[in-house]
Amino acid sequence: MLYPQNIKCAVCGKDLFEENRYRICSGCSLTANIRFCPKCGRAVGESTVYCDDCMNHGRDFKEARAPFVYEGKAQKLVYRLKYGGQKYIAKIMAQYLADEYYKNDWYIDFITFVPMHIKREKSRGYNQAQLIASELSQIVNKPLVDSLKRIKYSNNFARLSREERFKEAEDSFRANDKYKKKSILLIDDVFTTGATTGSCAKELIKSGASDVYVLTFCTGVCKPKLY
Repeated sequence: MLYPQNIKCAVCGKDLFEENRYRICSGCSLTANIRFCPKCGRAVGESTVYCDDCMNHGRDFKEARAPFVYEGKAQKLVYRLKYGGQKYIAKIMAQYLADEYYKNDWYIDFITFVPMHIKREKSRGYNQAQLIASELSQIVNKPLVDSLKRIKYSNNFARLSREERFKEAEDSFRANDKYKKKSILLIDDVFTTGATTGSCAKELIKSGASDVYVLTFCTGVCKPKLY
C-alpha cells in the first residue's frame, strides 16, 4: 500500500504510463557502468584496461560485475534500500542484476549473498544483500543458499581506507558447509574495493568451491594511482 508497484517511478515518484519491469521512468537515468576492469568490474578511465588493484594484487573471485556506477540516482536507490527501510527496491535491483547475469553467460550452481553480523542485522531488521539475492534467485531460477556467516563485527567501512577495509574484512567470514566443486554467484549491493566480497570468495574457495562470481548493483570508480 505504501509503495505501489508499476504505478510510480521508484526514483522520482512520477506516474509510469506503460509496463516497465524496472519501475524506473525514462527521465531517471542511472549511470551505466560501461567501461570497467575485466576482473573486478570497477569503472575505469579510457586509458586503463585492468585497475591497479587487479594488476598488483590477486583476487579470490573469478570475475565481478555491476550494471551501474555508485553515484547519483543509483546511489540514492542503494541508500533507500539500505537505510530507508524500502525493501521493495531489492526487486528492482534484481531485475538489473538478472540482465547482467545473462549478459556474462556464467555457469553457476547456486546464488548466495554477503552476510551481515547478527548485531547489525538485528539493528537494521534485514540484510539488503539477502533481499536482492532472494529476488534474483526467483528471476533466474537458481537456488538461494545461505552459505556464509559473518563472525567478526567490523567498523563502518565507509569511513575506512582501502588498506583498513582489507584488514577489517580479513577472516570475517566462515562457510556454513562444504561446497566441493560448486560454482557460486555472490551478491551484494555495492562493490567498493572488493575487500568484503574478496574475503567471502576466499572462504567459499576454502570450503571447496571451484569458482566464485560477484554481482553487485553498483560499483565504485577506480582512480588510477599516480607514481
